[in-house]
Amino acid sequence: MKTKLTAVLLAVCLLCGCSLATDTEAMLRAPQLSGESRALQKALNSYLNSAVTLKYPNSGDFLSPFAFGDWDGDGQDEAAVLYAADSTGTNVWLAVLEAETDGGWRVSQTVEGLSGEVEVFSAAHLRDSVSQQLIAGYTSAQGDSYLVVYRYADGQLTTVISQSYTHMILADFTGKGDTQDLVLALPAETDFGGVALQLLTNMDGEFRSAQTLNLGEGVYTGCAALQAGRGIDKHTYLVMDAYSDSGSLVSDIITYDEETGFLQSYHPPGVSSVFNSTRRYDTTLFSCDIDQNGTVDIPVEAEDGGSIASPLDKRLRFVVWQDYAGENGGKSTFGVYDAANRVFFGLPAALRKNVLLRPLANAGGWQLCNLTGTVTYCELRMVEANDADNEEFTRIANVGSQQLQARVLTSYAGLTEEYIQKHTVLLGAE
Repeated sequence: MKTKLTAVLLAVCLLCGCSLATDTEAMLRAPQLSGESRALQKALNSYLNSAVTLKYPNSGDFLSPFAFGDWDGDGQDEAAVLYAADSTGTNVWLAVLEAETDGGWRVSQTVEGLSGEVEVFSAAHLRDSVSQQLIAGYTSAQGDSYLVVYRYADGQLTTVISQSYTHMILADFTGKGDTQDLVLALPAETDFGGVALQLLTNMDGEFRSAQTLNLGEGVYTGCAALQAGRGIDKHTYLVMDAYSDSGSLVSDIITYDEETGFLQSYHPPGVSSVFNSTRRYDTTLFSCDIDQNGTVDIPVEAEDGGSIASPLDKRLRFVVWQDYAGENGGKSTFGVYDAANRVFFGLPAALRKNVLLRPLANAGGWQLCNLTGTVTYCELRMVEANDADNEEFTRIANVGSQQLQARVLTSYAGLTEEYIQKHTVLLGAE
């Protein structure tokens, strides 16, 4: 999923921190606690009569053990905290705390999670537009994932849904406007493969399962990713990236039919087979909103993009992203994908079929040239951040401990350093 460069880099840093051992994590995180967070931890320590270890989720709305929101819809914010303690075993626990009039916090309810690690921690209006439900995805040591939706009401924390899953996404697929829906990709239960998508939505004031849609039996071997976007009719649709039986990635577009109340596969006009049109063999190429226009773009390798000299052809490839949702079949974006660093460089459409990529001498980078190699348009390179000072090159982004730099030698079709900076996307980890 594409975000602004700064947001992506922040998320990468946070995710890297979450992968550290618990003791190291505690030492790194503890000094960052705010006064309110310290008050929450103090209330938990007092309630349990022991010190707690805060647990950091890997993804979701909250990349922190602490979450604040009006869980019960009473007009006052509560807090939720993920933690573990010696006295409570190895599993993660979830606590809901109520604010006190003196500025402190009181533990209202605690519940044991399903494993020692939290993959996802989010909140959403699932039942109504006032209260919010807490969503936690737990990952076991065996690699199994379980999603739990919690409801907090009248001082009680109860489980609404507990379901094994592989991927999840929150969005207003049914068009209700004031609540969100949850779609889960379920683990395969048959030898014939395929992917089952479960739609959970608000029905008559209750949040429950409304449909299970089976896709690609005998063709798909599993779900790779889920993305939500807005189509030409302004309704939210779903793009599922799936692994095929040939080892490639393909995509399925799913929309919600208001007349039937069910999800269904969508076949864009003029596209005979979404399966064939979206097949790509680089399994790091996940769908996302590459141009930030609100629609989901599906990538495919463009064999007619140009020429790539060895050894760059091992890591660089020409890619076209298609959204399939706009007028006249949608909008496409052409460019170069660096699979080693998971960076996409958008290029002017006029360069398609007319460009050569060749190694940059004595540097970890490459040149973008005309097809015959007689004119060099620009150079891009990765350098260590502490060796980044160079007046000839412009910083484009930081990628881990390295800095991505570019310089334009011959401007073509609007290809300036500003253009490169604007159209460079760090895709990050999926």
